[in-house]
Amino acid sequence: MKVLFILSIIFFSTYGNAVVKRHDVPPENYVLDKMPEYLIDMPHEGHGVLINSQWVLTVAHTIFYNYVGKDLIIRSKAYEIESVHIHPDYSKPKNGLLKGDLAPLMAFFKSRSDIALIKLSSKVTGVNPIKIYKGNSEKGKTITVYGKGATGTGLTGEDIDTKPLRVINQFQNVIESAEGNWLAFKFDEPENALPLEGMHGSGDSGGASVVIQEGIPFLVGLSSWQLGHGDISTFKGGLYGTTAYQVRVSNYYEWIAGVLGS
Repeated sequence: MKVLFILSIIFFSTYGNAVVKRHDVPPENYVLDKMPEYLIDMPHEGHGVLINSQWVLTVAHTIFYNYVGKDLIIRSKAYEIESVHIHPDYSKPKNGLLKGDLAPLMAFFKSRSDIALIKLSSKVTGVNPIKIYKGNSEKGKTITVYGKGATGTGLTGEDIDTKPLRVINQFQNVIESAEGNWLAFKFDEPENALPLEGMHGSGDSGGASVVIQEGIPFLVGLSSWQLGHGDISTFKGGLYGTTAYQVRVSNYYEWIAGVLGS
C-alpha cells in the first residue's frame, strides 16, 4: 500500500492489507493450513476467485497492466491468461486525489465498479469453482474472508513489513450494509467482536468473501478498500472502528453472465 504507503492508500484494498486481527486472540487462530481451492493468487498482488472452469473473478485494481499471456498458478499448474475484461465503470484515480483530504478519494472509490473477469486459455481441472450468491439479502450475514497479504492488529493497524510472508489467513465479520456496488462491515473492538473478527489488508485485494448455505460456500464479495478520514498522509489501515468495503458480487451478476456468455 504505500508508494508503498501511497499505493496502499490509493487503493485501500487488499493490495497491502492482508488479514488484520484482534489483538487479544492468538494470531495463529486465523492461519489456515491451505487456501480454499477456488482462491487464486494474482501475478503480483491480490487474489482472484475461480467462478467457472475457465473464468476468474477479481477486483479491477489488481490488474496493473495487460496480463494477457501471463500465467496463473492453480494447484501447481500454470494456466495462461487469454483475455481480461475490466468493468466499463472502472477507472483509476487522478493524481490530484492522491494528496490532502481523503474525502474526494473516498467518494471516487465508492462511485466506481472495481471488478474484472479473467478468461483462461484452457479449463482448470481438479478444482471446484465457487458458486456466486445471487440474492440481495447479504445484510446481517456472517462472512468468512480469505487473504495472504500484510497482517497486524486492530490496536496498531496493519504492518506492511509482514506482507512478503504470504501466509494464508481467514477472518470473519458481519455485513452491516449491502447497497448498490458495495458490501460494508466494521472492524469492531473485542467486546463487540466475533471470535475471529478481522479486516482485510494490503495484499488481500480480490480475496473471497464467503457465506455458507446448507454446507455450500457462496461468493458474496471481493475485498476492495477501506474507508479513511482526514489527510491521506496520516491514514493508517486496519485499526479498530475502520469500515471496509467489498465489491458486492450479486450486483454484477448480469454483467458477469454477459461476459461469460459472450
